Amino acid sequence: MASKTTINFDDEMLAALDELVLLDGTKTLAIKHALLSEVRRRRRNQAIIDLVEEWEAESGPIDPEHLDWADALLDRQGTPR
Repeated sequence: MASKTTINFDDEMLAALDELVLLDGTKTLAIKHALLSEVRRRRRNQAIIDLVEEWEAESGPIDPEHLDWADALLDRQGTPR
């Protein structure tokens, strides 16, 4: 069932929406695509967290050397954390 929601955006959010509209064509599509993309991103992140927790439960904590390696890899990729 479809429903309507009202959202108030500040200037930063309006600028972000305008940028997405250029890609998606309409505000409605931009918001829908952004929302679905964010949900997928959060699900992936949670799946990774669950995997690491399961791994650590079975094999013990990940050693600092591997954590440092992963941090360096994320830094090289410019991944925000």
